[in-house]
Order: sequence, then structure tokens, then C-alpha cells
Amino acid sequence: MATRETPQVYSRHLTGKKTTEHLLKFNELLVNMMGDVKNKPEALRDITVVELSHASFAGIITATLLAEFGAEVIKVEPPEGDPARKITPYGTNVNGVGLPFLMESRNKRYITLDLGCEKGRKNLKKLVGAVDVVIDTFKPGLLDSLGIGYRQLSQLNPGLVYVAVSPYGHYTSKAEELSNIPDTDLTAQAESGYTLLFGDPREPEPYNYPLRAGVWAAWYMSAALAVAGTLTALFHKQRCGEGQMVDVATNDAITAWQAFSVVWGFTNEAPRARIGGFDWCLYPYAFFKCKDGYVTVAAGTDSDFRGLLKILGRWDLEDDWRYLFDRIVDNVDKAEELRVELEKITIKYSRDELMRKALDFSAKSAHDKLRSGGYPIIVPTKEPREVLEEKHWKVRKTLVEIDHPIYGKFIIPASVPKMSQTPPRLKWIKCAIGEDNEQVYEKYALSK
Repeated sequence: MATRETPQVYSRHLTGKKTTEHLLKFNELLVNMMGDVKNKPEALRDITVVELSHASFAGIITATLLAEFGAEVIKVEPPEGDPARKITPYGTNVNGVGLPFLMESRNKRYITLDLGCEKGRKNLKKLVGAVDVVIDTFKPGLLDSLGIGYRQLSQLNPGLVYVAVSPYGHYTSKAEELSNIPDTDLTAQAESGYTLLFGDPREPEPYNYPLRAGVWAAWYMSAALAVAGTLTALFHKQRCGEGQMVDVATNDAITAWQAFSVVWGFTNEAPRARIGGFDWCLYPYAFFKCKDGYVTVAAGTDSDFRGLLKILGRWDLEDDWRYLFDRIVDNVDKAEELRVELEKITIKYSRDELMRKALDFSAKSAHDKLRSGGYPIIVPTKEPREVLEEKHWKVRKTLVEIDHPIYGKFIIPASVPKMSQTPPRLKWIKCAIGEDNEQVYEKYALSK
């Protein structure tokens, strides 16, 4: 937690009494940022969102993020509930609710509408006529065929921001041809080529098979871009008074966020091969064994690399690897030579010892008035268990422990990013099917 102790400075441009005073004032800002958020305004407090997500966590996550920033999010489900409720690791659920769905239920209201019947569609139109945003993750064209898609709803509500999330988007011949394919994180990773960028290139078959990211990379990337599109569209509406359609393809999202691979392949007229724990642009920028596990080392610039050699006492390596272009991983075997030499030293120390060496060196380097000695970074490579035990995340309220009367105790990630004036916040957790029918039906005059 931020305190009034004199901060440790790691820049030679931040020294002296005035700098210390400035940092202490900044420290007060940080303390305020970590304080109670109840009396601070919510940036989206006047925005209402109808979430029509169906078996797609890309849409569910998008709505959750908007809800944390203050939007009133009304999740519309069929009477039997969203199939996403059943998606959960190892079949683990709490009172019939899957863990991912429970985690993404933050700050939402839940109602049921049967969109397969005229009464349900009529209620949806009435509801959408009074809101700002609709999130649609049904297959492209389905809601339109029912008379409740963008074309029809935008006529009822010209200011509507309609966010459509699907695997291939709502236009192009391929999107039409494959419109019936459900949205999954795995297929989005596969379609983008993402799964073939992982793994150790030196391993023979079958150990160099495609690997997926260990998290829902495509769905979370899609949600982040959908939120960005939503906020931009709302800003446009504020200026011009008109709504618009935001079309997000989950395959687009993960492809765009790994554009470096595409550019590299196009420029070099060759596919980007797997490089395991190395990096194409920087080195050392990888994982190294130590006494009690692994450390992560980032020392990409020439000065950072020299600092790392000094920390590890391997100045003898400087001649052969002096410049960045000597260390760029265009040859995995060559990079492996340097990794082996550095690991001969890292294996002698614990993670904390190596991190302390780097911090002490960087603090001294900050006061070098002639030239920077570099700032090599060494941090522990943590196991998931250690992340949960880390008090830092609890102080920042990144991982929040909930004791719910129905769902019991669990830890939930929430309220990211942190903001000094209009912070996101966790207000409630609830997700029973139709839990808010009475309140929402009455508020929007829907037919029961």
C-alpha cells in the first residue's frame, strides 16, 4: 500500500528535495485512488445496455466491463437461461451456475424474454426503444430475420449503438457462408493462426503440435475491442445524436492483436516460426531457471544487457553479444547459446536474490550522471497459487474475495483499470434466471 515513506527512485532525472515532495503528493493521489469509490461518480451512469449475449463470453465480458463503469446492464435470457451458464472447468458449478458465468455476473440485472414468440419480441422492442446500447452475439442475421435486428431496432431508436459480436462478422462472402458456426474462443484462436505461434521449435513431433493460449484470449481481446467501439460510438452519439452499428469479429480481434506476426511474415516472405520462450525483437527477454523455479528477465537494450552482465558477473560475454542485432532471435540455436551461458549463473541464485540484485543495480544506475548503466529487469515467474497469495493484488482490489449468501466464498477479478475520478466498481453479484423480471418489467412497462 502507498505510504509516506521516501520512495525509491529508479531514474536519474528524479532526484532532489523537489522531486521527493512531488512524489509524496503523487503518493496522496494514489492513496485516494485506492480508497472508497462509493462517493465518486460513474462514467457511464446514464447509459443503459441490453445484453443479448447467447453462448458467447465475448459479449458477456463486454457487458460486464460496461457495467463496472456504471452502465445499467440488463441481460436478456430465454426462460431456460443462457447456455453460457453451463460452460465451466471440470463441470464445477455453484448452485447450477458455472464459474465463468458467475465471475462475469458483476453489476447486471437478469430478465427473461422468449424471443421465439411475438410477445417476447414486442417486449424487446419496447425495451430497446428506451436504451442506449444493444449487445448481440447471436449468429449474424438471426435477430434480423425475427424483426429485432439492427435494421429494425435502429428505426425504433435512431440513437442506438448496436454492438454485434460473431466469429466472422456481418459482411463478406465468408461471413455469410460460415454464419452458422458458433462462436468459441478455441476456433477464433485457430482461425487466426495464433495456436501455431506457441511451443518449443526444437521439440520433435508430437510435441510441436498447435497449442492454445491458457486463457480465453480471443474472447477477452474481442470484449476489449467491443468496449472501445461502444465507447467511441457513444462519444459520436453525444456529439452528433446518431447511433451506429459496431461489428466485432472474434477472429478479427485476435488476428489484429498479433499483427506483428503478419507483418513479419509478409516482409520476410516466410511464415513466422515458433520460437518458444524467446522473442523476435529483444533478447534477453525470456525465462531462466534459478534455484527455486524461474525468473523472467527483460534486458533488451544494449545498456540493459550490459547491466545484466555486470549483475551476473559475465562480462566475458559482452564482446560476442554487444549490440541488439547480435542478440535478436533470427536463429534459435544462436539465442540458445546465450541463454545457456546466462543460466549457468541464474541457477545459482533464488528468485528473490536475483530480483534484489536487479533492483539494487537499477537504483545505483539512476544516479549515474555520466551515462545510464541500464535497467535490467528481473522478476519471479510466479505460479497461479503464488498470484492468489500475493497481497499486492488484494491492496489494489484486483482480486476481490466475495462472501455471497447464495454462492458462498470465492475470489473474483474486478474493477480494472484503476482511476482517480471515475473508477469502475463492483456493486453486486447476482445471476439467478429472471431475478430482476419484476423490477425491469415494471420500469420499462413490459407485458408480463
